[in-house]
Amino acid sequence: MKKCLPVAYPPITSYPGIANPMSFLWVHKDKVLPWICDRYIQLIIRPNHYSAGDFYEHADTENFIRPNELCPFYGLIRNNQTTAHFEKLTDYIEYNINHEYYLEACLDNFYLSCSPYYYQKSHIRIHPTFIYGYDKEKKVIYISDFYENSKYTQTSVTYDEINKSIEGIDYFIWSYKYQNCNYELNLNLLKLYISDFLNSTDSFHKFEFSSPDYNRKALFGLDYYQYAHDVFLECENIDVRPFHILYDHKTIMQIRLEYLHSQKIISPNQYQDLMELTRQSLNNALILRNTILKHSFTKKPKLIPRLKERCLLQKDYDENLFARLFQILS
Repeated sequence: MKKCLPVAYPPITSYPGIANPMSFLWVHKDKVLPWICDRYIQLIIRPNHYSAGDFYEHADTENFIRPNELCPFYGLIRNNQTTAHFEKLTDYIEYNINHEYYLEACLDNFYLSCSPYYYQKSHIRIHPTFIYGYDKEKKVIYISDFYENSKYTQTSVTYDEINKSIEGIDYFIWSYKYQNCNYELNLNLLKLYISDFLNSTDSFHKFEFSSPDYNRKALFGLDYYQYAHDVFLECENIDVRPFHILYDHKTIMQIRLEYLHSQKIISPNQYQDLMELTRQSLNNALILRNTILKHSFTKKPKLIPRLKERCLLQKDYDENLFARLFQILS
């Protein structure tokens, strides 16, 4: 027996906490677009946290609370190996998939042959892997994660690999089930996120419950770019993820503008003007990200001034773009 739940390539691939649920939400693109379009605007830098740069919607991983878990388009169950009561993870996978639940389990990539950086080399635990299907005859499980050159990849592993990968890990296992919902675009929320982005402020105070300094001491919106320029680009080994987020940020902007145009919230002329600004910003974000990838191989010092110039240019592009959109919506 084979059963795979539907998935699509997600529009955001910065971190698994967004990419994994987005991969099945995007199957229902027409339904979820309003919810996506009034979010994924605000950016956050947590200087004292290892991930540092992120979308604001993906939050307090230390306390296992993620605001996107409040999405109206899926139900969520959170278990661990003890409370799920299974002898083999594959039994639990089959049961969930048969009942239309996707899984996200924290696995040790040392045992997963599709993970070239860690397979039989290094134990990396507490890493979420998305599970969306199985084939009982071939004894394979269908999964997604950042495998091929750190790109989000949909692939498969054997039953034996997946069962070994959770041995000794009593950590969270999430079960997601898509649920239909009639969500209407919240223009007030959209404008508030844009205003916060432009003013580098936080109107939502999502982190007030959290004691760790990395959540209470944070930078928002346009302050992201200056910190990236002053700190991230001074590192010997530049982390590409904060800059891939900027690329995703503009990818979602294109999707947002198409939706606003389709709903006649912005006029055809406004749409053309905003899309031209977005294309310029997206192109710069792509060059910035790819130059960082090039630098990771070549380590050429002459690339750093170019990167810093592109980073500040990115701030100018995005400030202009979002200010123009805010003016139109207001």
